[in-house]
Amino acid sequence: MTAYDLKLKCVCDYIQQHLDETLSLQQLSEVAGLSRFHFHRIFYAHLGMNIMKYTQMLRLKRASFQLVFKPEVKVIEIALDAGFDSPEAFARAFKRSFDQTPSAFRVEPNWQNWHRKFVYFTPESELKMNVTIIERPVEKIAYISHQGSPEKVFETAAKFIEWRKRTGLSPVKTSATYGIPFSDPEQTPEKEFRFDIAGSITKSIDQNNEGIEMSEIPAGRYAMVRHWGSHDYIRDSVYFLFRNWLPAQQEEAGDYPVFFHYHNFVHEVKEADLVTDIYLLLK
Repeated sequence: MTAYDLKLKCVCDYIQQHLDETLSLQQLSEVAGLSRFHFHRIFYAHLGMNIMKYTQMLRLKRASFQLVFKPEVKVIEIALDAGFDSPEAFARAFKRSFDQTPSAFRVEPNWQNWHRKFVYFTPESELKMNVTIIERPVEKIAYISHQGSPEKVFETAAKFIEWRKRTGLSPVKTSATYGIPFSDPEQTPEKEFRFDIAGSITKSIDQNNEGIEMSEIPAGRYAMVRHWGSHDYIRDSVYFLFRNWLPAQQEEAGDYPVFFHYHNFVHEVKEADLVTDIYLLLK
C-alpha cells in the first residue's frame, strides 16, 4: 500500500464516520495530509470519482440498506436522511447510480449490480510520457486571476494580453507565459474555480486598474512532462502524473498548483503543433 493509499483510506474512513455532516474540500485535504491544490486530483486518480460523488455514493449505500432492511421507514425519510431535498431528487440519483428506482430496489434489489458500483478502481493511463525532474529557481510573475466559469477564461486572458502590450513589462517574445489552475475545472463548482494567467517579469509592476498583481512561482524540485497538441486533452497528461508517475516513483506532490508553460499559442500555430510543459512541485 502506497503512502497515498494510506492517506486516502484515512479520508474514506473519516467520510464514513461523518456522513451526516457538511464536508468541505479543505477539511478533507487536511484529514488526508495532502495539499489542497492536489487533493481532488489525487482522490480522483485513485478512486475514479470525485469526492462529492464518493460521499453521495456512501449516503446512497446507507439508503440502500434502509430501503431493504427497514421496510417500515418511508422513502421520503430515507431521502432526507441521505441529504436530498426531495424524494424526487433522491429517486433520480438512486436510479442513476444503481439502475433501479428506490421503490423497485426495495421490492427486488439487484445486489449483484449494486456491488459492482462500489468497486473503486481506476486503471493506469495507457499514455507513455517522459517525465523529467528539474530544479527551478524562484520566478517572479505578473498575473491576473480568473474566477468563475472555465469557459470564460479567454475573456480574462484577453485583459492580460492587453496589459502586456500596453506596458511592455512582460513581453510575450522574451517572457514565459503560464496558466495556473488551482483545481480541476471538471471537479470544481464554477463559482469556486480559479485560473491565473501569468507572465514572467524582471522588475516590479505599478498598481493598475486591470487587476494585474505580482507573485512568485516557488523554487523547488518539479516533475515536468511535455504535452503535445490540443489543450482539450491536457487533463490526460496531468492525470498521468498523479495516476501513474507519482505512485511509481514514490514521490509526493508539493504545496503549489500544477501549472502550464505555454511555448506557443493557437493563433500562431496549428492546434496539433501546440507545445505545453506541465510542472508539478514535489516535496
